[in-house]
Amino acid sequence: MSTNTRTRKINTKKQNAVENTSYENEETENTSIGCYIKARHIIVLMSFIAKFNSYSMRTNLSVAVVAMVNQTDENTSNNTSDVCPDHGSSEIDEIGENGSFNWDIGQESLLLGCYYYGYIISNFVGGYLAKRFGIKLVLGISMFLSSIVTILSPPIAKASFGLFVAARTLLGALQGPISPSVHAAIGKWIPPLELTKAVAIASSGNCIGTLVTLPVAGIIADQLGWEEVFYITGGIALPCSLLLIALVHDSPSDHPRISEEEKSYIEKTTGISQENLLQFQENDQPTPWKSIFTSIPLWATTVGVFACNWATHTYLSLLPTYMSSILRFNLAASGTLSALPYLLQFLTLLVAGYFCDIIRQRRIAKTVTVRKVNSFLSLVIPSIFIVLAGYSGCNVAAAVSFFSISVAFLAFNVTSHEANIIDLAPRYSGITCGVINAIANFPGFLAPQMAGLILLNGQTIQQWQYVFWMSAVVATVGFIFFAIFGSGQVQPWALLSDCNDTSISDIVSSSKVYERSENIPTFNKKEPTDVLNDKL
Repeated sequence: MSTNTRTRKINTKKQNAVENTSYENEETENTSIGCYIKARHIIVLMSFIAKFNSYSMRTNLSVAVVAMVNQTDENTSNNTSDVCPDHGSSEIDEIGENGSFNWDIGQESLLLGCYYYGYIISNFVGGYLAKRFGIKLVLGISMFLSSIVTILSPPIAKASFGLFVAARTLLGALQGPISPSVHAAIGKWIPPLELTKAVAIASSGNCIGTLVTLPVAGIIADQLGWEEVFYITGGIALPCSLLLIALVHDSPSDHPRISEEEKSYIEKTTGISQENLLQFQENDQPTPWKSIFTSIPLWATTVGVFACNWATHTYLSLLPTYMSSILRFNLAASGTLSALPYLLQFLTLLVAGYFCDIIRQRRIAKTVTVRKVNSFLSLVIPSIFIVLAGYSGCNVAAAVSFFSISVAFLAFNVTSHEANIIDLAPRYSGITCGVINAIANFPGFLAPQMAGLILLNGQTIQQWQYVFWMSAVVATVGFIFFAIFGSGQVQPWALLSDCNDTSISDIVSSSKVYERSENIPTFNKKEPTDVLNDKL
C-alpha cells in the first residue's frame, strides 16, 4: 500500500471520528464555596492584562499625534476642515502652534501604520516561540521590552522622524508574540466549553486598553504634554510584565499551586496532560505546516479576521483624527468621544462570550453556526453603520451613535473568527494564531495608509465617506468568504497521528479532543467521541 493511500485512509478515519459523536458518563468539577477562583482564571486574568497593556502602548500614538503635530504649519494645513461648527478645536490649534513636528497626513499615516510592519513579522514566529521557550517567558519578555521602547519614544521622536518610525516598528515586533502566546495559553488551560468566555475576557483587554487610553491620553496630552502619554503607558506596562512572569505558567502540570482536582479536570477536558505531551514529543510529531497553509477553513478564518481588522484599524488609527479634524472637537474631547464606542464594545463582548457558550453547552446550535452568525454580526452590521456615520455629516449625536454601534458589533469577531482559531486546531492554536494574525494584520498599515492617500489632498466629509465605504466593502467580502468556507470542526491534521496501523479509536483517544464543557465525557471504543466538532 502506497504512503499516500495509507495517509488518505488515516485521514478518512479521523474525519469519520470527528463526525460521529456521543456523550456517555459525565462527571463535573467541584464548584463549592471557595472553589470558584481557579488557577485557570488567573491565566485568563493575566491574558487580559497582557492584551490591555499591548493595546494601550499600541493606541497611545493615535491621540498623542494630534498634540505632536503643528497644525498651523503650511505642510499640515490640509489636516483639518472648517465645514462643521467648532466644538473646541481652537484649543487644538493652540497646542498645534507649539507642536514639535511638521508632519503631513501621509507621514502621520505612516507612523500610525508602521507598528504593523514589525507586528506581522513577529506574529509568524510568535506561536513557535511560545512552544519553544514557554508562554511565561515569551509573554513576560515581550511586555518588558515593549514598555522600555514606549518610555524611550519621546526622545527618539525628537531625534528624527526615521528613528521614530523604526521605534514604532520595533514595538510592533516585540508585541507580535503576545496574541499567539495568549491563544496557546487558552488552548492548554481552558476546558473547551469555557473557551468562548475565556477568549472574550482575554480579548476584552483590547477594547478596555483602547477605552482607557484614548480619553486618558487626550487629557494627559492636553494637561501635561504628549511626552507624558508615552511615559505613563510604558510605566504601567513595566511592572505588569514582572507580574506576568510571576503568575503565568506554561501548563497545569507546571503550576506549583494548582489543585489536583482542577489539574485533572483540565487535562481530561483538553486532552493535554504531561504524559500526553511527552508521548507527542517522543513521536517526534512535526508541525504540519503544509496542512496549515492549505487548510481552506483556516484560510476562511484568516479572511474573516483580515476583514474585521480593516474596520478595526480604520477606527483605531483614524477615529481621533476624524473627531478633531471633521467634527472639530478639542484634544481631550476627541479622545473621550473616540473611546465611547469601545465601552459599548466591551459590554457587547462580555455578553456575546457568555451567551455563545450557553448556546453551545445547551446544544442549541452547532459551533459552525454560532461562528458564522457571529461573523455576520461582526462584519456586515458594522459595515452598515460606518457608512451611515460618514453620511451623518456634522450631526455629532448621529455620528457618535453610528460609530459606537459599529465598533460595538466588531466585538463579535472574538466569538466568531478568533474563537474559531482554537476550534480548528486546539493543539496548534498558538502557531495557527501567529500565522493568521501575521496575514490578517496587514490592514494595520494598509488601512491607515490607504486612508492617508484618499485624504492627502484635503480632509472633507466626502473624502472620509470614501474611507468608510472602503472599509465596508472589505468587511462584507470577508463575511461572504467565511460564510461559504468556514468550519467549526477540529481539522484532521490537528489530531495526533501515527504512521503505524493504529485504530481510529486509539488515534482519537490519544489526541483527546473533548466537548468543551463542564461535563467530562468518556470514550467508548466502539463509538469514538470528538464533541469539539459538535454534533450538537
